[in-house]
Amino acid sequence: MGPTMQITERNDGMNEKGLVIGYNFTHTKKSFDGFMCSMIARLVLETCADVHEAIALLKDIPHRHSFSYVVQDSNGVSYVIEASPRNVAVRQSNVCTNYFHMLYEENRYRQEETRQREENIINKQQHTTSSYEAFKIMNSLDEDIASTKYDASAGTIHTSVYIPKTLKTLFVIGLDRKPVIFDFKKWLQGENINITKIKGELDFDKPFVNME
Repeated sequence: MGPTMQITERNDGMNEKGLVIGYNFTHTKKSFDGFMCSMIARLVLETCADVHEAIALLKDIPHRHSFSYVVQDSNGVSYVIEASPRNVAVRQSNVCTNYFHMLYEENRYRQEETRQREENIINKQQHTTSSYEAFKIMNSLDEDIASTKYDASAGTIHTSVYIPKTLKTLFVIGLDRKPVIFDFKKWLQGENINITKIKGELDFDKPFVNME
């Protein structure tokens, strides 16, 4: 389960084993033949059962661009896989923004904003005691983590929290909104969860490609 990207691909998501993946953009310079980030996310969710299998696939698969992939499973330990067309490195962490810690030579020249956002997340994480509190921090414009820079392709379109142990998801489109809670486990068991649409609003005056 997860939001669709380019019809067949995924922005982020969780599978029936409780494996979760998301990714952060670093750059598209010096690209090479390989898979796009959103297709890689789908391949991980469809073929891997835990973080170790995900890491092995991310090391083996060819990458077109430079992205960080964040994975976690029901054991609760998160890993960041820094991947470029030239190299892949793995570190254990549950915080990731838009620059590499290990593949430093792959980073963009300007890193001030992304480093500040990472520092904000780390500081606020110390006082966060629940998934819902974490969701509010990531979804509130006042916390200086989410963004409305849609003209620069850097705005927050959706916020999602995946909980591997319960297979529940908190999801919202736009900022400063209450999330829809999706019980993936119940759906897998064949129960009707009665959610047909997720509505949201973005502070942007230009239409998206699927809008008239």
